[in-house]
Amino acid sequence: MKLKQLTSAEVKELAKLVQEKEELQEKVSEIERKIQTLWKVGIKVPKKRIEKIRVSVKKRGPEKGSIPGHLKNSILEALRKAGNEGLTVKELSEKLGVKINNLYSWFYTTGKKTPGLIKIGKSKYRIEESTVEPEALQKSEKDEKIKNQK
Repeated sequence: MKLKQLTSAEVKELAKLVQEKEELQEKVSEIERKIQTLWKVGIKVPKKRIEKIRVSVKKRGPEKGSIPGHLKNSILEALRKAGNEGLTVKELSEKLGVKINNLYSWFYTTGKKTPGLIKIGKSKYRIEESTVEPEALQKSEKDEKIKNQK
């Protein structure tokens, strides 16, 4: 609607609507003032009107992410089982139940520092058994025993 095309009847109708809107806004602000004064006086509002917001708190416990080194051990174990063929990050993700982006991040940071981890293709890795720390394999076996006990 363009201003040049407005008729006088439409302008009068708009003026009435704007005036009605202003009156309603005044009523709403008056009601809000009354509510504020009631709250200041200390009048109790029935419990039905008050909604309690419950916040769910995530509890940390023996989950996958709470055991330090669990991801490293599970990745090394899976790659060790895969042998010389290795595994892609997608295959690891499906096998371990870990988000693919978490694995990419792990390989980019921790994976670079892990001895024996070799990249053999686009997002495909394998492990050289001779350079793997025996401690890491022992930790993964201990983690498996702990997981099976729970």
